[in-house]
Amino acid sequence: MDDIDQRLLALLGKDARTSASDLAATLKISRGTVQNRIGRMQDQGIIKRFTVELGDGQQDQQISAFTLIRVAADDGKVAIAALKRIEGVMDISTLSGEFDLVVELRTSSLRELDTLLDKIRAIKDVAQTQSHIRLMTVAL
Repeated sequence: MDDIDQRLLALLGKDARTSASDLAATLKISRGTVQNRIGRMQDQGIIKRFTVELGDGQQDQQISAFTLIRVAADDGKVAIAALKRIEGVMDISTLSGEFDLVVELRTSSLRELDTLLDKIRAIKDVAQTQSHIRLMTVAL
């Protein structure tokens, strides 16, 4: 990936719906070049998907939480595979430090969050969890 790809990803990260023409104008390259670069990055798995970020009104209808997980196994592959299959798991990241993983969760109620946490704790290699409910996100 070169500098143009990095800048293109940054622009798409701010607004994935930006038109290829607007991206091309900002980057001072042709529209076709933008489309080719996006297509190449999708083929290479650099761009996995385009997603929707909910507005404040809709975010208020959902509960977002982060769960820190310590796994019993060395690599955590079994736990990660199990987490990927659980509805409501939005993102999984590995960590350095006291915990091995952080999982972003999204549900529509505290009851659903409790059920989701029970499913996570039931995973064979999950040794410990610590959960934190997101109260507010500050836009940058």
